[in-house]
Amino acid sequence: MEKFYFKDTEKYGKSIFTSRKFKKDEVVFTVCGPITKKPSIYTVPIDYDLYIDPEFSAGKNLNHSCDPSCGIKNRTQVVAMRDLDKDEEVTIDYAMIVPRYDDAKLKQDIRCNCGSYVCRSSFGSYVELPESIKNKYKGYISDYML
Repeated sequence: MEKFYFKDTEKYGKSIFTSRKFKKDEVVFTVCGPITKKPSIYTVPIDYDLYIDPEFSAGKNLNHSCDPSCGIKNRTQVVAMRDLDKDEEVTIDYAMIVPRYDDAKLKQDIRCNCGSYVCRSSFGSYVELPESIKNKYKGYISDYML
């Protein structure tokens, strides 16, 4: 049985949803693909100036939320931050994988439209997060930034 599926959110495009329940800290999927030094809006940073291009994997549809259901472990594993129900959207906070946005590397729109009650209005980066959110995300941040 597949662990997840894709569907259109009708709000911000295609996203990933759970096909079954997940326990807290269970791996939902691993981001995979070729490693590149050129970032895009789809690449997942795994080190400073090193990215995975998930073009043909689930990671391409990994969306941001200011109230994420999942976090990152071991740089590429998307794990449940709490127990997840079947048909729940799989999201991370991009600040869990992005130390700082750099327009010189990649110009992008970082406005957030996640719709969460705690929405920060922009994706933000790890260095911009308040200490309270950094503490909440402890153990779910890509380890290359720590």
